[in-house]
Amino acid sequence: MGKPDQPRGPDGRWIPRGGGALIAAIALALGLASGTGLTSASGASGGTSGTYRPQDTTKSQKARDRNPERLLSRLARQGLRVEQRFSSDDGDCAAHSYGLVREFFRGCPCSALFRALFEVRDERGNVVLVAVAWVDMPDVRRAREFKELVDRDGTGNITELSRETGPYQDVRYTGDHYASIRDETTVINAQAQPVRRSRPATDLAERVVSAVLTP
Repeated sequence: MGKPDQPRGPDGRWIPRGGGALIAAIALALGLASGTGLTSASGASGGTSGTYRPQDTTKSQKARDRNPERLLSRLARQGLRVEQRFSSDDGDCAAHSYGLVREFFRGCPCSALFRALFEVRDERGNVVLVAVAWVDMPDVRRAREFKELVDRDGTGNITELSRETGPYQDVRYTGDHYASIRDETTVINAQAQPVRRSRPATDLAERVVSAVLTP
């Protein structure tokens, strides 16, 4: 028989001493797998910077690959030096978008928004900014409508974090290096923009944006 302070499991049976640590480890693993907890401030192959807040997982748990750590690792596997500069879970899509995309969100608000900004460098010192936006819509139809709109040239986009904070506010994204995917009600799009335009930097931007949304 267990002691009075010994815990019981869901089936009412006594849990052996030392089992609490195992249960805690399992709970932690499940939490990490489901994307709960703090957004990490670590770069997969470089330094760290920016401000980070807990992700509000009550807003939405549908976004695919929302954990920036996976994206960081994916880029690092390309032999690139990657730093996550900033992230934001402010869910007001209309307030953080521009062009026709903003007008769309004014009439059809999103359910959740998560943005991240990465700085990518190659061995030659070329620097590319990568802006990624995860947008959850109320249903599949509206997610399709948003993706069709944002994929068209000249319609605007979710505001890149580099335009709101940090040292790269004068960098404008041309849309030349762009990719997007939809996973049910979630639309993810990525833009890469060289900080200084050159052929090697342009090639790097195209290489990066292709890798960002590739599992």
